[in-house]
Amino acid sequence: MDTRELRSLRGQVNILKKIARDNLGQGIWGLEKDSEKFTHEEIIFLFARVFPVFGIDYIKEIRTEYPDCICVKERAEIGIEFEPLLSSFKDHLRKDDLTRCQYVVCWKNDLALHDPMSEEIEKFNIDVIELGKLYEKIKTKRPKRAEVITQKMIDGLTEYQIKILKAFVDADRDQLTRDEIGAAIRLHGKPLGGPLSGFKPIVTLSDDWLVRKRPDRTWEFNRKHKEKVVATIKKFKI
Repeated sequence: MDTRELRSLRGQVNILKKIARDNLGQGIWGLEKDSEKFTHEEIIFLFARVFPVFGIDYIKEIRTEYPDCICVKERAEIGIEFEPLLSSFKDHLRKDDLTRCQYVVCWKNDLALHDPMSEEIEKFNIDVIELGKLYEKIKTKRPKRAEVITQKMIDGLTEYQIKILKAFVDADRDQLTRDEIGAAIRLHGKPLGGPLSGFKPIVTLSDDWLVRKRPDRTWEFNRKHKEKVVATIKKFKI
């Protein structure tokens, strides 16, 4: 992999999007948990998803001793320490050999401007990776959950729409012409665009729908919803 491409922001984002698309699918970036409450282990998991973006060839070892992780980048071993917040790294400033750590990977850099800890990190040439910024930059939308037609949705239709449904039920047919619908709801010769336009297909995994227009210009009723429709007709005495 070309390291010059990895060093450009555009190249990094494109690579990460490709990882998401090819290996992880869509919607993986919608993180519902409070980002400042990630555990140490969750930060490791989030980093493991995206490490190629930072020019790292592979993860050699994840361990319990300092530093948390040994990776290989451009044929050299590098040490990485994981922290949910950068301020948590302060414990290592006092007790560990900072020359063994080349990166601190955190969700958020929560240090105040000109914090002495930042100067210490910079003095040892330790790079800080904020996963939060990267995840936000390439976040993809989650697929919408399949929405199915419920009793509540049918109850919320207009009076004319319920009358249209009643026309299908009374005729005991799945298909009616526009004129047949107009005659049944006593709107014969009048515009039906308003009532009929309310029956828009719901785009879902199951392609659920209630009433839809067919290519032959007739209208079709989805019989699987007949029980809910009949309940609504009785409830409102249409």
